[in-house]
Amino acid sequence: MRGIARPAGWRVSTSRGQIDAANVLVATNGYTDRAAPAVQRRFVPIGSFIIATEPLEPDVATGLLPTRRVVFDSKHFLYYFRLTEDRRLLFGGRAEFRRASDASIGRAADILRRGMVAVFPMLSGVRVDYAWGGHVAFTRDLMPHGGAIEGVFYAGGYCGHGVAIATEFGDLVARRMCGERVDNPLLEVECPTIPLYRGTPWFLPLAGAYYKVLDWIS
Repeated sequence: MRGIARPAGWRVSTSRGQIDAANVLVATNGYTDRAAPAVQRRFVPIGSFIIATEPLEPDVATGLLPTRRVVFDSKHFLYYFRLTEDRRLLFGGRAEFRRASDASIGRAADILRRGMVAVFPMLSGVRVDYAWGGHVAFTRDLMPHGGAIEGVFYAGGYCGHGVAIATEFGDLVARRMCGERVDNPLLEVECPTIPLYRGTPWFLPLAGAYYKVLDWIS
């Protein structure tokens, strides 16, 4: 998406031309850019990263997670992990408070591997086959939000928990776009803007240092 205008209804400019629409929903979360500045000022993109090991021996995989449940901890720089069908361990987390890029994914992979071995020392000799990352979106009050800003519908700011709640928000906001009355507190509370923020999250290294200290003393 390259821009949104409202001559009569809405006109969305894309790389393939223009689309006229009665309503527009911005559901770009951690990838919201200057095409939707009012939403961008409310969502901060932060990298979330993950590594995948080589396939583990069956007894090793069973020893790690006997019930194959998904696990996450309660740190600010949290870890989350699970086993895949082919017995790889997926091990992910914030790793660092920066945008995802080739450089940050490389650094995060090293951080996550050290974290994985700290949690599971028996994996110290296991090879990591894959590493990747992407953006999640955080809000000023650390709560997801949806509704409308300046006539544009939006949903996002899941703060790293969007797999389930984003689906629910999609349904709620779609119903509201169709004119249905939808009562939900997360659609009523205004999503606050972030002071001095216009899309470049200059404060992320400072926030990362702050949360590292909180993890260290807690």
